[in-house]
Amino acid sequence: MTEAGGILVGCYRGPHVEITECSEPLRRDRRSRLRFDRDDPGHQDLAKRRWKESGRVLTFVGEWHTHPESLPSPSSIDLNTWREVSRKNAAGSTVFLIRGYHAWWAGLASGRTLTRLSVIEPDAD
Repeated sequence: MTEAGGILVGCYRGPHVEITECSEPLRRDRRSRLRFDRDDPGHQDLAKRRWKESGRVLTFVGEWHTHPESLPSPSSIDLNTWREVSRKNAAGSTVFLIRGYHAWWAGLASGRTLTRLSVIEPDAD
């Protein structure tokens, strides 16, 4: 199985970040068992399209990817990439999600600070 990933689209509501949509892996992305590189311009195209369609409300708010482990945690490559992504995101804080086999890792970057977030899973009812 190869890693997957994409961007998160949403909006900022005061101190809150609302995620409304995510992109899926696209044809030109590079995927391997231990790496995902978001290289397809379709991710950026989605963010631009939502920005225009929503009257400049919806925008890029972060990114997600998978890890081949039960309880994921960011790698040094993730942390370095996220520093660069959050530095370029002038709109506000940036959300980063990693999905493992059995759990999520979530973080919020604001300026140079990355804060780990709690993930509340819905009940299976």
